[in-house]
Amino acid sequence: MDKNSTLYQLMDMRMNGIMNGITEQDEDYQALLQEVDKYSGSLESLHLHFGLPCTPCQHG
Repeated sequence: MDKNSTLYQLMDMRMNGIMNGITEQDEDYQALLQEVDKYSGSLESLHLHFGLPCTPCQHG
C-alpha cells in the first residue's frame, strides 16, 4: 500500500489515536514516564556528548 495514500494516512491517524488513548489510561505507563523524565533531565544536565564533537559547545 502506498504510504502517501489517503487510506494509509487515515489508518495511521486512527492507530495513533488508539495507542495514545491506551497509554493515557495506563497508570503504570504514566508512572514510568514520570521516572524517565526525572532521569532524562539529570542526564541532560551532565552535558554528555558520547564522543561526538560539540559544535559549538554552549556548555563551557
